Amino acid sequence: MTVTRQALQETEIFRGFTKQELTEIAKLCYEESHADCVNLFEEGGPAKKLYLIVEGKISLEKRVQLGRSGSSRRATVSIQGPGQVIGWSSLVPPLVYTMTGVCLEPVKLLVIDGDDLRQLMNRDSKVGLKLMDAIAALVKERMEITSNTLTYFLSIISHELKSPIAAIESYMEVMLGGFVGKFTDKQSRMLERSALRLKDLRALINDILDLARMQPEHVQADFDWLDPIEISTEALEDVRLAAHQKDINLQVDIPSTLQQIVGARRRLRQIISNLLTNAIKFSPERSEVTLRVREEPGQLAVEISDEGIGIATNDQEHIFRDFFRGRNVGEVGGTGLGLSIVKKIVDAHHGQISIESPYDSGKSGTKFTVTIPRNLPTPAMKHKQQFPYWQH
Repeated sequence: MTVTRQALQETEIFRGFTKQELTEIAKLCYEESHADCVNLFEEGGPAKKLYLIVEGKISLEKRVQLGRSGSSRRATVSIQGPGQVIGWSSLVPPLVYTMTGVCLEPVKLLVIDGDDLRQLMNRDSKVGLKLMDAIAALVKERMEITSNTLTYFLSIISHELKSPIAAIESYMEVMLGGFVGKFTDKQSRMLERSALRLKDLRALINDILDLARMQPEHVQADFDWLDPIEISTEALEDVRLAAHQKDINLQVDIPSTLQQIVGARRRLRQIISNLLTNAIKFSPERSEVTLRVREEPGQLAVEISDEGIGIATNDQEHIFRDFFRGRNVGEVGGTGLGLSIVKKIVDAHHGQISIESPYDSGKSGTKFTVTIPRNLPTPAMKHKQQFPYWQH
């Protein structure tokens, strides 16, 4: 059956095209029908076709795996219906589908061979530009909707989870403070360990929420002048209980005075806290973890070093990926989000983070070094640069 230009006009990417352009594109189209539960294409497979949905619904699914040892499963990313387009990977290298398309019900599709459409785009640059602009706009819109929905959902879930955890933590603090009577040493240790596990759970909830909303513009909106010594001191307090549980000696090398820098206070504290937490988590009992802060020309440098298990050389290039965990972590808990969040915060501050493991000849352990430029612009400074003559 011949596909008409009117049929193309009803899809979201071809609405702004001329009649002549639609006529040329229609020549490349053909119809396909599929029953429900059919896989149109597979994630990781060669991307050969662009699909325009006429009738029915298609689920776009992606493989999800938490950590190397976690089980892999497919999760639904979105559901597309009539007028929408899937299979954009057939137009751009490396020509590999990034998701799996599954028919949720009987579907009717207009199909365009990717090679044919790319050749048309090369012959007619106007068609190519229009098509890529339309796809870019759609991708941006869908990503924003998905991101906002995910952030909203996680915000609600995290609030519902954190409220009871905070209540339990408060009771534990009262008990550990001796306000309800004395405990034996064994009972106190058990309560301290329980409090630590609750803190880990709260941190996990915060990490998952942060992962959804860790956009550079969100971080930079909180930029202000701050004292690095205060940030470092607060981060140390975040981890003192965990260090005490393992009898780890926290060594601190911070000058008595440091110049102020521009940054997001809570996020810079999170960098130091996350790196210290990792250092303590993967270090043996009665070892040493060191925090050093120093000034360098035009930037602030923060070092966290430990005497722990280290990070394998082959793992170091992947260590900042979401949910990645090293091969040697064993039974130590975690989701693999701490370092990826640190990297996102450092990037939002236009900084750098490096890793050395081992960092001292003949010893195990890891050293992370973070550098943050000193004179980043605050939101007020950006506004003044954008509107230099604005009168307040």
